[in-house]
Amino acid sequence: MSTGAVVMLIIAIVIVWGGLTVSVIHLRRHPDQPNS
Repeated sequence: MSTGAVVMLIIAIVIVWGGLTVSVIHLRRHPDQPNS
């Protein structure tokens, strides 16, 4: 793989896993209210 491809792969991984981590932290701090 070329250097550019590796850099883009790392950026994509950071965006996906970073977004997942931020959403999990946000849900733990502000849990959804049950409807019932």
